[in-house]
Amino acid sequence: MQGLSHIRRQTSASPSEMTKQATRVSSSSAVPGLDESKLKLDSIMSQQSWRQAPAGETTNKPTLDKSAVRRVMDEVGCGENQAKRFLARARGNVDRAIDLGCGCGTSYLPQGNNDDNDEWDFTLPRVHDGNTYQMGDNADSDNGTDSGLNTPNSLSSKLGSRGDDELDLENLVGNIQAGQGCDEIRSRLTRYREHMKPEKLRERLNGLVQGFPGFFYVIETLNVELVRMWAEYGGDVDVAYGLAKPLPLIAYVIALGSSYATDTTAILRTLLSLGASVVGIPKAFHTPLERDLPDDGPLVDELGDLGDENKKWCTPKVRKRIAATLNSRFEQRYILHRAARLNQFSGAKRQVAKLHKAEDLLGVHYFLVGQTAAITYVVDRLLCYLALQTERPIVLLFAGPSGHGKTELARQLGSLISLDLLTVDCTNVHSGFDLWGPVKPYVGYADGSKLNNFLAEHSGRRSIVFLDEFEKMDRKSEIRFFSHFKTDTKTIWIMATNAFDETIHAFCNTHENILFSDEPGQEGQRLVQKLSRSIQKESVTKFGAPLSGRISDFVPFLTFSPSEQAAVADRILADFGRNVIKPVKISDVVGKSHMVGDLDLQVRRGYSVCKALAAQGYVQELGARSITNTVDRDIRVPVVNEYLMNREVIREDQGRCTFVVGVDEDGMIDVSESPSEKSTGSL
Repeated sequence: MQGLSHIRRQTSASPSEMTKQATRVSSSSAVPGLDESKLKLDSIMSQQSWRQAPAGETTNKPTLDKSAVRRVMDEVGCGENQAKRFLARARGNVDRAIDLGCGCGTSYLPQGNNDDNDEWDFTLPRVHDGNTYQMGDNADSDNGTDSGLNTPNSLSSKLGSRGDDELDLENLVGNIQAGQGCDEIRSRLTRYREHMKPEKLRERLNGLVQGFPGFFYVIETLNVELVRMWAEYGGDVDVAYGLAKPLPLIAYVIALGSSYATDTTAILRTLLSLGASVVGIPKAFHTPLERDLPDDGPLVDELGDLGDENKKWCTPKVRKRIAATLNSRFEQRYILHRAARLNQFSGAKRQVAKLHKAEDLLGVHYFLVGQTAAITYVVDRLLCYLALQTERPIVLLFAGPSGHGKTELARQLGSLISLDLLTVDCTNVHSGFDLWGPVKPYVGYADGSKLNNFLAEHSGRRSIVFLDEFEKMDRKSEIRFFSHFKTDTKTIWIMATNAFDETIHAFCNTHENILFSDEPGQEGQRLVQKLSRSIQKESVTKFGAPLSGRISDFVPFLTFSPSEQAAVADRILADFGRNVIKPVKISDVVGKSHMVGDLDLQVRRGYSVCKALAAQGYVQELGARSITNTVDRDIRVPVVNEYLMNREVIREDQGRCTFVVGVDEDGMIDVSESPSEKSTGSL
């Protein structure tokens, strides 16, 4: 039996054929996710809204009744041309057009037959052939765009003259699918914003294209920059697809990421950092965290919240798809778990961040593993600084063992709040010359130094200077910083040090049951604050009172908990997986060749694998670096060795092979090439 999607594709069907198709559909079994009373399939011919062309007149398109267009506009809340497109796809059936516009007409429909097991296969329709369109004063196109509203193909394209009616979402989405670059998309959105009220632009961006929200097509690109851009111009990060069983955008993101070829972890981090909610994801998918999920998803008796309105999308088939991703990418489960536990920022804090264009600062938690207390401490400090608009310098001391996120947090702060960052490796600073450059009349004094030049270029505007391994700097060189720490009110100075490692290790070992529990809560925060004060006192002994007195905050970085160690292992493993899935490229130039490629690395029981990697490799004193070494030893080297041993020659057309990573009965990492997928090369 043919489904509704079949009827929609038959745009050239005659009325008699449409009657037969409607009869077949109405006699079929119920389609999951659809409100049959709303579809009214038995009256598909009685409500035709097109008029026959006058005798002797030929036309390629039906003439649409104005009352039908108006009804669709009112019910869906769209513009005239969008309503015409819905009616055209529905072959004039008003109710079907409204269903398409409201997102329920295609909800959970795959291509093919419809029975009780049929659901959307997470494949979006191709909007058009990918051609880009020039904007022109008298432009007209087959898809019903307004005059002068066709998609621009160059930055010099002119906008139409209809004010807030400028944005044609379908055309924009079509060009995104065709690969139009972020710079041009941003240019177009900027011009639309200049011609439209902000609320109207948001309404248009959150509209539907062939029944799907525009943001879903943006996610399909797996382009983090485009996702951020869409949200910046008004895209709703909590948008859902369909009415009967609304599927949240975040669930679509997870469903797409079941292989390294389509890894969506960066997209998930970005959406959460932009404020997306995890309440639509059943809790059992991420809590308890330290386990593997069953292949079919959490057991039914664990899904106590499945009856909630915002979780009706989570059918058995979809649960299996979500579980496939979360079992292969443990970090995604870790991120969801973290998002569910983090305290939400107040409206006032968001207001301050927005005023200073630092909204992305509120999402920094999602880009690091662990260090919740340190991140919260820094974010709160910076928000207070912005709220008070103080002229006091900010000097932060990041204290903690190597490989636990000090450098990464500094880098993310610069990236998320768009501040330039200079990193100074203090292990190479042995004199003032190394740091500040020679003084007159020594040779090279006019060239300055990297640090001096950076400070001069950013004089009067905000920037970050990261002094890595500060404790290894020559003491005489430290004195030169005193004046900057006192007078430079725009630079954020961050000093990273391992000088307090013994104190931090002892603290973590003593309080691990509280610090590394699922819910450390207020007690954990209180303990970390106590550690911060202890480090401040110890700093006077190690660095002296003059320097310690100029430090605004002492921020301790803790060692990783077992689940954090596993998340780090997953992140490192994913870097390898994303690299080897790329196509093989043969070149005589070493830097242009990619010899180990077309390799699909499949991780079975991701938590167990990452737990084993962490258990066998994590060293508190080395942090993430120790886990990197373990991934190299237990996975990278064995995979590459077997890949090379099984091939006489590497070719670009050798096809894709599959390597499976699991854990054996002894808890050791097991790696093997799937026999059915082995590439024979030229054997």
